Amino acid sequence: MNNIRRLSDEDFKEYTRLSFEAYPAMYSQMSEEQIDGWIKRMQEAQSEKGDIQYYGYYRDNRLLGAMRTHIFHINVHGVEMLAGGVGNVCVDLTHKKEHIAKELMEYYHGLYRELGAPIVLLWPFRHDFYMKMGYGYGRKYNKYMYRPVDLPRGSKEGVAFMGKGDVDALLECFNRYASVTHGMVYKKRRFFERFLQRYKIVGYRSGDRVEGFMGFNFKKLDPDHPLLQNIEIEYMVYENSTALSRLLAFLQSQLDQVERVVFMTFDDDLHYVSADPRNGVPHIFYINQESNVQGVGIMYRILNKELFFTKLTQHSFNDESLRVRFNVSDSFVPENDGCITVHFVDGKPKIADGYDVEVSLNIEYLSSLLMGVIDFKKLWTYDLAQVSDEEYIDRLDRLFHVSKKPETIEEF
Repeated sequence: MNNIRRLSDEDFKEYTRLSFEAYPAMYSQMSEEQIDGWIKRMQEAQSEKGDIQYYGYYRDNRLLGAMRTHIFHINVHGVEMLAGGVGNVCVDLTHKKEHIAKELMEYYHGLYRELGAPIVLLWPFRHDFYMKMGYGYGRKYNKYMYRPVDLPRGSKEGVAFMGKGDVDALLECFNRYASVTHGMVYKKRRFFERFLQRYKIVGYRSGDRVEGFMGFNFKKLDPDHPLLQNIEIEYMVYENSTALSRLLAFLQSQLDQVERVVFMTFDDDLHYVSADPRNGVPHIFYINQESNVQGVGIMYRILNKELFFTKLTQHSFNDESLRVRFNVSDSFVPENDGCITVHFVDGKPKIADGYDVEVSLNIEYLSSLLMGVIDFKKLWTYDLAQVSDEEYIDRLDRLFHVSKKPETIEEF
């Protein structure tokens, strides 16, 4: 008999085995002591019944698959929404292709619909696999590699390393940024307590407020050369141009110690801050030299389209007035399948009857569209969305266009 339920304490050792087999490269360096510590932390999180929970797929009381779920609060177009996250989905290698992952995901979707989450997120191991479950692409992520000497010089006043006494100030800075940035997930204090253990953190303080910070580590470039390293920045948040310029000045001053500063960011225009926009890799295509590399990472899924629009009743979709009937195909969450008619009045959405134009598309493309990852005209051009009257294409494009695509800085 098959069933899905929360893991009990005695199941976590088996859960780690499933995790190691599912993600061998990710967990290959863990010692027995680290594994024991990981199990203890998971058991504590499970007993607290907080934002992180673990669920298992059992057959005849044997654990054959598992997942970790998260409760988030995300900024969607300036509106704070409850959101779900799922990670570390794993299946016993001897029981793959038995729809265990599919059943875990179905359970996860049902769980978060009951909790009232209009949207869920995940980091995919394969995008095509999760797109079949209704997940749409998120914004592309960039990796830039610049020489410190090419970064702008300037004042470093207010720049200092952050420590345990700065946890609250870092949290406040991050959540202020999240409150004004579409796509950002709000953090809790415990994140920054662990953040300090994983990264070197340099921040910019104005008065008694931290207004920008970055989390980085040094990465050795050659195992036989002790003096060659890069700085790799995985987190960088700044509330204003002064904070950014002070942090860049700090990085510029490291020119005697590091070869390159590696930025990982959603910023598509960061090459403007470097005197040389090239990233040091000799790749060229049609006389264009490589400035950065991009990757597709996080995916979004609208889990309840009616609730999603209801939450956004005070958000204006570019002041456009248009009545749209969405014919949405969602084969993975049947409750979310079907039509919904939305009246946009001066941009503000309201579920109602009667429409000017019909739009037909799959839930994965609706998710990317409503999150502002892609414009409507692009979806239509790629034949991923259909309209009943092509005279409305430009208006639909204006309706859903965003000036700034979503940023979701959240690892799980």
